[in-house]
Amino acid sequence: MKATMKKALQIVVMNVFILFFAFNSKANDEKIPIITLNSPNTTILLKEDLKRDKAGMLYRVGVANSVNLNSLSNGTWTILPNRNRKWQLAISNPGAQSLSFIFKTFILEGNSKFWVENTKGEKVSNVLTSEDMLEDFQQNIAMCKGDFLILNLLEEAYTDPSKIELDRVFYNYRSTLKSKEKINESASCQINVNCSEGEDFQDEKRGVARVYIIEGNSAGFCSGSLVNNLVKDCKPLFLTALHCGISTSANDMNLWQFYFNYEAPTCSNPSSEGSFANNYVTGCIRLSDSNDNGGNTGSDFLLLQLGSVQNEASTITKLKGTNFQAYWNGWDANNVTSSNGKGIHHPSGDIKKISSYTSSLTSTSYGGSVSNTHWSLSWSATTNGHGVTEGGSSGSPLFTYNNGNSRIVGTLTGGSSYCDYPTDIDLYGKMSYHWSGNGGQSSRRASTYLDPLNSGVKVLDGSSNPCSLADVPMLSLQTKLEIYPNPSNDILYVKSSNDSEMNIMLFDMLGNLIYENTAVNLVHELDLKSLTSGVYQLKITQGNTSEIRAISKL
Repeated sequence: MKATMKKALQIVVMNVFILFFAFNSKANDEKIPIITLNSPNTTILLKEDLKRDKAGMLYRVGVANSVNLNSLSNGTWTILPNRNRKWQLAISNPGAQSLSFIFKTFILEGNSKFWVENTKGEKVSNVLTSEDMLEDFQQNIAMCKGDFLILNLLEEAYTDPSKIELDRVFYNYRSTLKSKEKINESASCQINVNCSEGEDFQDEKRGVARVYIIEGNSAGFCSGSLVNNLVKDCKPLFLTALHCGISTSANDMNLWQFYFNYEAPTCSNPSSEGSFANNYVTGCIRLSDSNDNGGNTGSDFLLLQLGSVQNEASTITKLKGTNFQAYWNGWDANNVTSSNGKGIHHPSGDIKKISSYTSSLTSTSYGGSVSNTHWSLSWSATTNGHGVTEGGSSGSPLFTYNNGNSRIVGTLTGGSSYCDYPTDIDLYGKMSYHWSGNGGQSSRRASTYLDPLNSGVKVLDGSSNPCSLADVPMLSLQTKLEIYPNPSNDILYVKSSNDSEMNIMLFDMLGNLIYENTAVNLVHELDLKSLTSGVYQLKITQGNTSEIRAISKL
């Protein structure tokens, strides 16, 4: 495997020193308390990583210091001339490329703002407001450049106090420094996705994201893709490899971050990261997985929902917005080989790269105990290099390409390809095995969520706006149908131009029937108040024809 976590990494909690120091800062010339954290021995860590990478463990980029710091007991408060309040606390972790701040409580009241800056007063994070608060009130402000940084909280006068509790500080020591030295962290043979090799994959690339993984006291990188489903409701489903989060708790998965559009705008490597990393979604929910110890006995898949159940509608809006312009990739769950295609991935957590294969995929296994769980391939040299995979590429999609159609047929488990050995074999868990091969339980089958109505269809194209059900295998009603308001948090109205009775069925996204009624009037009312927020499927039948529509409960 290119990246996995077979065992929970045991990290010795580092000593914390508290100092008060007056330093010159463009942002603040007051005395700010400094929390100095002991730094790990990176020489030892990097030696460990050589073994970890060869063994297919998580592409580790950071280790954590456990802390217990908050805005009430730590830091300093200043009353500004306009009566606003400002809290500051400095964190020093010498030698780190960047620091990630994990908050067990992050509640911003009113118009409060929070950001991280360096000693020059330059912001090294986005400015967060109450709109950035997560449902569980955790937060991850990740990969802030530098080893001496200042946390800032600004509250307006007479606003209720915000609540900030810092739980962990990650010392990121490789592949996370936002500078010209580290933006091109992957090996030199890799090919940027916007080179000529990616010309036919400009839609597909928009679905692939870099994943910053939090797993206890370790942080690392994987890759994966947003995927479409057969009811086409824009549900933010994301496919990656199980070994990327095999031991991760649901609590830590709420802190994972998914970076879209993290790529060079041209074929050339950029000199700096710039704003590439601005488009991300924080948090995810584990839906189903292969339960195979990361590919040893199965196909090593992990299917997630980005964001949370509560913020599903806003997550979809963000992904479809002009900043993200995300793409829900299609897939083929038939067990059919291919002789032409691409892998799109983030090797070593670097900007998005593309690799090409031009010989037939071969059926094989990864762990050896179960046959035909994976596709085996060898990469080909192309115009701009000889793309391969690296740590951080794990979970990335393998696409077939045939007559202008490209669909995911596998996700990367591991292999031995490197720039020094570009023709060595890589192994991708089969989409066909993800579908139903890892066991009879619904939680072990990708089909549970990719085909929630159990239509039996195994091929689906991708889409930039898969919120239309036009291609669902149902007959379309011959009458005009209006459903409004959609989204709704109260009453939903179903109106037909035909006065024949309507059979109305409402399904959740697992295909469970939660409401059914026969309407004899032109307008039928559905009371949604008791439903949890999210997307549902409404099936309306008149006579021998049916139509399915996606509805959203706010």
